[in-house]
Amino acid sequence: MIAPYLAVTLQTTVRHVTTRDEVEQNLTHICNMIDLVTHICSLELPVRLITLGEGAIQGFVDEILDMDQAEYCHKMAAEIPGPETDMLAEKARQKGCFILGQLKTRQEKYPDRFFNTVFLIDPNGEVIWQHQKNIVLHVEHSTTPHDVYDDWIADHGDTLEAFFPVAKTEIGNIAGTIGVEGAFPESYRAFAMNGAEILYRGSLPEPWVSREIFETQNRARAMDNTAYMLATNTGTLIMPGTPPTQIEGALGGRSAIIDYKGQVLATNQIVGDCYVAAEINIEALRHYRETARFQNWIPYLKTEIFSKLYAQPLWPKNQPAMQHADADRVFNSTIDTLIKRGTYTKSKIR
Repeated sequence: MIAPYLAVTLQTTVRHVTTRDEVEQNLTHICNMIDLVTHICSLELPVRLITLGEGAIQGFVDEILDMDQAEYCHKMAAEIPGPETDMLAEKARQKGCFILGQLKTRQEKYPDRFFNTVFLIDPNGEVIWQHQKNIVLHVEHSTTPHDVYDDWIADHGDTLEAFFPVAKTEIGNIAGTIGVEGAFPESYRAFAMNGAEILYRGSLPEPWVSREIFETQNRARAMDNTAYMLATNTGTLIMPGTPPTQIEGALGGRSAIIDYKGQVLATNQIVGDCYVAAEINIEALRHYRETARFQNWIPYLKTEIFSKLYAQPLWPKNQPAMQHADADRVFNSTIDTLIKRGTYTKSKIR
Protein backbone atom coordinates (compact mmCIF):
# COMPACT_ATOMS: atom_id res chain seq x y z
CA MET A 1 0.00 0.00 0.00
CA ILE A 2 1.18 3.52 -0.85
CA ALA A 3 0.54 5.89 2.06
CA PRO A 4 -0.66 9.42 1.22
CA TYR A 5 2.13 11.96 0.79
CA LEU A 6 2.73 15.53 -0.37
CA ALA A 7 3.82 16.56 -3.84
CA VAL A 8 5.31 20.02 -4.34
CA THR A 9 5.49 22.03 -7.55
CA LEU A 10 8.47 24.38 -7.27
CA GLN A 11 8.12 27.65 -9.20
CA THR A 12 11.51 29.32 -9.34
CA THR A 13 13.17 32.45 -10.70
CA VAL A 14 15.18 31.69 -13.84
CA ARG A 15 18.39 33.40 -14.81
CA HIS A 16 18.89 33.01 -18.54
CA VAL A 17 22.44 31.76 -18.87
CA THR A 18 24.70 31.68 -21.91
CA THR A 19 27.27 29.08 -20.78
CA ARG A 20 26.84 25.71 -19.11
CA ASP A 21 28.88 26.70 -16.04
CA GLU A 22 26.38 29.44 -15.22
CA VAL A 23 23.56 26.99 -14.56
CA GLU A 24 24.94 26.52 -11.05
CA GLN A 25 23.26 29.82 -10.10
CA ASN A 26 19.85 28.40 -10.91
CA LEU A 27 20.60 25.01 -9.35
CA THR A 28 21.77 26.60 -6.09
CA HIS A 29 18.56 28.64 -5.96
CA ILE A 30 16.46 25.52 -6.63
CA CYS A 31 18.25 23.50 -3.94
CA ASN A 32 17.78 26.29 -1.38
CA MET A 33 14.06 26.33 -2.14
CA ILE A 34 13.93 22.53 -1.80
CA ASP A 35 15.44 22.87 1.68
CA LEU A 36 12.68 25.30 2.63
CA VAL A 37 9.70 23.44 1.17
CA THR A 38 10.68 20.08 2.60
CA HIS A 39 11.12 21.65 6.04
CA ILE A 40 7.75 23.41 6.02
CA CYS A 41 5.55 20.98 4.09
CA SER A 42 6.74 17.87 5.92
CA LEU A 43 5.04 19.25 9.03
CA GLU A 44 1.87 17.85 7.44
CA LEU A 45 2.90 14.78 5.43
CA PRO A 46 6.18 13.50 4.01
CA VAL A 47 7.26 15.29 0.83
CA ARG A 48 7.90 12.48 -1.64
CA LEU A 49 7.82 14.29 -5.01
CA ILE A 50 9.10 17.70 -6.11
CA THR A 51 8.71 19.03 -9.66
CA LEU A 52 10.57 21.87 -11.39
CA GLY A 53 9.37 24.06 -14.24
CA GLU A 54 10.68 24.02 -17.80
CA GLY A 55 13.73 26.27 -18.11
CA ALA A 56 14.32 26.29 -14.35
CA ILE A 57 17.93 25.19 -14.81
CA GLN A 58 19.03 26.53 -18.21
CA GLY A 59 16.49 29.18 -19.16
CA PHE A 60 15.31 29.62 -22.74
CA VAL A 61 18.26 31.37 -24.38
CA ASP A 62 18.34 29.01 -27.39
CA GLU A 63 14.83 30.03 -28.43
CA ILE A 64 15.06 33.72 -27.62
CA LEU A 65 18.38 34.22 -29.46
CA ASP A 66 17.46 31.83 -32.32
CA MET A 67 20.66 29.89 -31.64
CA ASP A 68 21.91 27.27 -34.07
CA GLN A 69 21.38 23.73 -32.73
CA ALA A 70 25.05 22.83 -33.03
CA GLU A 71 26.12 26.02 -31.21
CA TYR A 72 23.72 25.41 -28.33
CA CYS A 73 24.62 21.73 -28.24
CA HIS A 74 28.30 22.46 -27.67
CA LYS A 75 27.93 25.49 -25.37
CA MET A 76 24.93 24.65 -23.22
CA ALA A 77 23.36 21.21 -23.65
CA ALA A 78 23.72 18.78 -20.74
CA GLU A 79 24.29 15.05 -20.49
CA ILE A 80 22.18 12.83 -18.25
CA PRO A 81 23.61 11.92 -15.84
CA GLY A 82 25.89 14.92 -15.52
CA PRO A 83 26.77 17.81 -13.17
CA GLU A 84 23.24 19.25 -13.34
CA THR A 85 21.49 16.03 -12.34
CA ASP A 86 24.27 15.19 -9.86
CA MET A 87 23.48 18.33 -7.86
CA LEU A 88 19.77 17.49 -7.75
CA ALA A 89 20.54 13.83 -7.00
CA GLU A 90 22.38 14.82 -3.85
CA LYS A 91 19.36 16.81 -2.73
CA ALA A 92 17.03 13.86 -3.51
CA ARG A 93 19.19 11.63 -1.31
CA GLN A 94 19.23 14.18 1.52
CA LYS A 95 15.46 14.64 1.50
CA GLY A 96 14.39 11.10 0.61
CA CYS A 97 12.24 12.30 -2.27
CA PHE A 98 11.83 12.06 -6.02
CA ILE A 99 12.76 15.15 -8.08
CA LEU A 100 11.39 15.68 -11.57
CA GLY A 101 13.07 18.29 -13.77
CA GLN A 102 13.87 19.34 -17.33
CA LEU A 103 17.06 19.88 -19.30
CA LYS A 104 18.05 20.39 -22.91
CA THR A 105 20.37 17.47 -23.49
CA ARG A 106 22.69 15.97 -26.06
CA GLN A 107 23.15 12.33 -27.01
CA GLU A 108 26.29 10.87 -28.53
CA LYS A 109 24.40 9.29 -31.42
CA TYR A 110 23.06 12.67 -32.60
CA PRO A 111 25.99 15.12 -32.87
CA ASP A 112 25.10 18.82 -33.25
CA ARG A 113 21.53 18.19 -32.04
CA PHE A 114 19.89 18.49 -28.63
CA PHE A 115 16.65 17.18 -27.14
CA ASN A 116 14.22 18.74 -24.65
CA THR A 117 14.25 16.13 -21.89
CA VAL A 118 12.17 15.55 -18.76
CA PHE A 119 13.86 13.36 -16.15
CA LEU A 120 13.07 11.78 -12.79
CA ILE A 121 15.57 11.23 -9.97
CA ASP A 122 14.73 8.74 -7.23
CA PRO A 123 15.58 8.99 -3.49
CA ASN A 124 18.78 7.01 -4.12
CA GLY A 125 19.97 9.76 -6.44
CA GLU A 126 19.54 7.70 -9.62
CA VAL A 127 18.02 9.04 -12.84
CA ILE A 128 15.37 6.37 -13.39
CA TRP A 129 13.29 7.85 -16.24
CA GLN A 130 13.56 10.21 -19.18
CA HIS A 131 11.14 11.51 -21.80
CA GLN A 132 12.25 13.42 -24.87
CA LYS A 133 9.66 15.99 -25.92
CA ASN A 134 7.83 14.82 -29.06
CA ILE A 135 6.15 18.05 -30.19
CA VAL A 136 7.80 21.46 -30.21
CA LEU A 137 6.60 24.90 -31.23
CA HIS A 138 8.10 26.22 -34.46
CA VAL A 139 10.36 28.66 -32.56
CA GLU A 140 11.90 25.89 -30.46
CA HIS A 141 15.17 24.43 -31.66
CA SER A 142 15.31 21.07 -29.95
CA THR A 143 15.24 17.86 -31.93
CA THR A 144 12.34 15.49 -31.29
CA PRO A 145 12.29 11.70 -31.64
CA HIS A 146 10.06 12.25 -34.69
CA ASP A 147 12.82 14.33 -36.32
CA VAL A 148 15.12 11.29 -36.16
CA TYR A 149 12.30 8.78 -36.42
CA ASP A 150 14.02 5.98 -38.34
CA ASP A 151 17.07 5.99 -36.07
CA TRP A 152 14.90 6.34 -32.96
CA ILE A 153 12.75 3.29 -33.62
CA ALA A 154 15.83 1.30 -34.63
CA ASP A 155 17.23 1.94 -31.13
CA HIS A 156 14.06 2.09 -29.00
CA GLY A 157 11.45 0.14 -30.96
CA ASP A 158 8.26 1.38 -32.63
CA THR A 159 6.06 1.15 -29.55
CA LEU A 160 4.09 3.51 -27.35
CA GLU A 161 6.75 3.04 -24.68
CA ALA A 162 9.45 4.26 -27.09
CA PHE A 163 7.80 7.69 -27.30
CA PHE A 164 5.76 7.92 -24.07
CA PRO A 165 7.61 6.06 -21.31
CA VAL A 166 6.30 5.89 -17.74
CA ALA A 167 8.28 5.55 -14.48
CA LYS A 168 6.81 2.80 -12.28
CA THR A 169 7.84 3.86 -8.76
CA GLU A 170 7.10 3.18 -5.10
CA ILE A 171 4.95 6.35 -4.96
CA GLY A 172 2.95 5.67 -8.14
CA ASN A 173 3.44 5.69 -11.89
CA ILE A 174 4.83 9.02 -13.09
CA ALA A 175 5.16 10.60 -16.54
CA GLY A 176 4.71 13.89 -18.32
CA THR A 177 6.02 16.50 -20.67
CA ILE A 178 6.50 20.23 -21.10
CA GLY A 179 5.23 23.33 -22.82
CA VAL A 180 3.29 23.01 -26.04
CA GLU A 181 3.21 19.20 -26.01
CA GLY A 182 0.76 19.58 -23.15
CA ALA A 183 -1.72 21.09 -25.62
CA PHE A 184 -2.08 17.68 -27.27
CA PRO A 185 -4.53 15.36 -25.48
CA GLU A 186 -2.96 12.43 -27.32
CA SER A 187 0.32 12.83 -25.45
CA TYR A 188 -1.22 12.43 -22.01
CA ARG A 189 -3.57 9.70 -23.16
CA ALA A 190 -0.48 7.82 -24.36
CA PHE A 191 1.15 8.19 -20.94
CA ALA A 192 -2.07 7.04 -19.27
CA MET A 193 -2.38 4.02 -21.55
CA ASN A 194 1.12 3.11 -20.42
CA GLY A 195 -0.02 3.23 -16.79
CA ALA A 196 0.65 6.83 -15.67
CA GLU A 197 -1.15 7.91 -12.50
CA ILE A 198 0.70 11.17 -11.85
CA LEU A 199 1.10 13.47 -14.84
CA TYR A 200 3.51 16.40 -15.09
CA ARG A 201 3.15 19.52 -17.26
CA GLY A 202 5.98 22.03 -17.45
CA SER A 203 5.80 25.72 -18.16
CA LEU A 204 3.69 27.85 -20.46
CA PRO A 205 4.37 31.57 -21.05
CA GLU A 206 2.20 34.64 -21.04
CA PRO A 207 -0.26 35.61 -22.40
CA TRP A 208 -1.59 32.04 -22.44
CA VAL A 209 -1.52 31.69 -18.66
CA SER A 210 -3.61 34.75 -17.81
CA ARG A 211 -6.04 33.67 -20.55
CA GLU A 212 -6.49 30.49 -18.43
CA ILE A 213 -5.31 28.20 -21.23
CA PHE A 214 -2.63 26.65 -18.99
CA GLU A 215 -5.15 25.77 -16.29
CA THR A 216 -7.84 24.64 -18.73
CA GLN A 217 -5.52 22.27 -20.57
CA ASN A 218 -4.03 20.88 -17.37
CA ARG A 219 -7.39 20.23 -15.75
CA ALA A 220 -8.63 18.61 -18.96
CA ARG A 221 -5.60 16.31 -19.17
CA ALA A 222 -6.24 15.20 -15.57
CA MET A 223 -9.95 14.61 -16.21
CA ASP A 224 -9.34 12.89 -19.54
CA ASN A 225 -7.09 10.31 -17.96
CA THR A 226 -8.27 10.02 -14.33
CA ALA A 227 -4.82 11.07 -13.14
CA TYR A 228 -3.20 13.67 -10.92
CA MET A 229 -1.59 16.61 -12.73
CA LEU A 230 1.39 18.55 -11.35
CA ALA A 231 1.35 21.75 -13.40
CA THR A 232 4.64 23.49 -12.70
CA ASN A 233 5.30 26.88 -14.25
CA THR A 234 8.50 28.91 -14.06
CA GLY A 235 8.78 32.17 -12.11
CA THR A 236 10.49 35.47 -12.82
CA LEU A 237 12.82 35.57 -15.84
CA ILE A 238 16.13 37.42 -15.62
CA MET A 239 17.53 38.17 -19.08
CA PRO A 240 21.28 38.62 -19.67
CA GLY A 241 22.46 42.19 -20.09
CA THR A 242 24.11 45.16 -18.40
CA PRO A 243 22.14 45.60 -16.28
CA PRO A 244 20.09 42.38 -16.51
CA THR A 245 16.39 42.77 -17.35
CA GLN A 246 14.02 41.22 -14.80
CA ILE A 247 10.54 40.27 -16.05
CA GLU A 248 8.26 39.28 -13.21
CA GLY A 249 5.25 37.97 -15.15
CA ALA A 250 6.83 36.52 -18.31
CA LEU A 251 5.51 33.04 -17.60
CA GLY A 252 2.42 33.98 -15.64
CA GLY A 253 2.92 31.61 -12.71
CA ARG A 254 -0.23 29.80 -11.56
CA SER A 255 1.48 26.52 -10.79
CA ALA A 256 -1.12 24.04 -9.54
CA ILE A 257 -1.80 20.51 -8.40
CA ILE A 258 -4.98 18.97 -9.84
CA ASP A 259 -6.59 15.74 -8.73
CA TYR A 260 -7.78 12.82 -10.83
CA LYS A 261 -11.31 14.29 -11.03
CA GLY A 262 -9.99 17.57 -12.48
CA GLN A 263 -10.36 19.56 -9.26
CA VAL A 264 -7.67 22.10 -8.39
CA LEU A 265 -6.27 20.99 -5.04
CA ALA A 266 -3.86 23.90 -4.68
CA THR A 267 -2.64 26.82 -6.76
CA ASN A 268 -0.82 30.13 -6.33
CA GLN A 269 -1.23 33.47 -8.09
CA ILE A 270 2.37 34.57 -7.42
CA VAL A 271 4.43 35.01 -10.61
CA GLY A 272 7.84 34.82 -8.92
CA ASP A 273 9.35 32.33 -6.49
CA CYS A 274 6.73 30.18 -4.80
CA TYR A 275 5.57 26.62 -4.37
CA VAL A 276 2.33 24.67 -4.31
CA ALA A 277 1.77 21.54 -2.22
CA ALA A 278 -1.05 19.01 -2.09
CA GLU A 279 -1.76 15.48 -0.93
CA ILE A 280 -1.39 12.60 -3.39
CA ASN A 281 -3.42 9.50 -2.57
CA ILE A 282 -2.56 6.81 -5.10
CA GLU A 283 -4.67 4.10 -3.46
CA ALA A 284 -7.77 6.32 -3.70
CA LEU A 285 -7.01 7.00 -7.38
CA ARG A 286 -6.65 3.28 -8.10
CA HIS A 287 -9.91 2.49 -6.34
CA TYR A 288 -11.70 5.25 -8.28
CA ARG A 289 -10.35 3.92 -11.59
CA GLU A 290 -11.64 0.45 -10.74
CA THR A 291 -15.12 1.52 -9.63
CA ALA A 292 -16.22 4.86 -11.14
CA ARG A 293 -18.62 4.61 -14.07
CA PHE A 294 -18.50 8.30 -14.94
CA GLN A 295 -15.44 10.54 -15.39
CA ASN A 296 -13.37 7.40 -15.80
CA TRP A 297 -13.11 7.40 -19.55
CA ILE A 298 -10.36 5.02 -20.59
CA PRO A 299 -12.50 1.85 -20.18
CA TYR A 300 -14.96 3.28 -22.74
CA LEU A 301 -12.41 3.71 -25.55
CA LYS A 302 -13.40 2.31 -28.97
CA THR A 303 -9.83 2.03 -30.15
CA GLU A 304 -10.48 0.70 -33.64
CA ILE A 305 -12.38 3.78 -34.81
CA PHE A 306 -9.91 6.28 -33.36
CA SER A 307 -6.93 4.63 -35.02
CA LYS A 308 -8.14 6.01 -38.35
CA LEU A 309 -7.52 9.60 -37.20
CA TYR A 310 -3.80 9.31 -37.88
CA ALA A 311 -3.63 7.01 -40.88
CA GLN A 312 -2.23 9.81 -43.07
CA PRO A 313 1.04 11.51 -42.05
CA LEU A 314 1.05 15.27 -41.57
CA TRP A 315 4.16 16.95 -40.10
CA PRO A 316 7.03 15.17 -41.91
CA LYS A 317 9.36 12.89 -39.96
CA ASN A 318 13.18 12.67 -40.20
CA GLN A 319 13.77 16.43 -40.33
CA PRO A 320 17.13 18.26 -40.18
CA ALA A 321 17.98 20.69 -37.41
CA MET A 322 15.96 23.86 -37.96
CA GLN A 323 16.13 27.59 -37.35
CA HIS A 324 12.94 29.65 -37.01
CA ALA A 325 12.69 30.26 -40.78
CA ASP A 326 13.11 26.53 -41.55
CA ALA A 327 10.32 25.57 -39.18
CA ASP A 328 8.11 28.28 -40.69
CA ARG A 329 8.48 26.69 -44.12
CA VAL A 330 7.48 23.24 -42.82
CA PHE A 331 4.56 24.74 -40.90
CA ASN A 332 3.26 26.58 -43.99
CA SER A 333 3.61 23.45 -46.11
CA THR A 334 1.61 21.50 -43.52
CA ILE A 335 -1.14 24.11 -43.59
CA ASP A 336 -1.31 23.73 -47.39
CA THR A 337 -1.67 19.96 -46.94
CA LEU A 338 -4.54 20.41 -44.47
CA ILE A 339 -6.34 22.71 -46.92
CA LYS A 340 -5.89 20.25 -49.79
CA ARG A 341 -7.29 17.42 -47.63
CA GLY A 342 -10.32 19.48 -46.67
CA THR A 343 -9.39 19.51 -42.97
CA TYR A 344 -9.04 23.30 -43.15
CA THR A 345 -11.01 25.61 -45.45
CA LYS A 346 -8.99 28.39 -47.02
CA SER A 347 -9.96 31.86 -45.82
CA LYS A 348 -10.71 34.81 -48.11
CA ILE A 349 -8.76 37.26 -45.92
CA ARG A 350 -5.67 38.64 -47.66
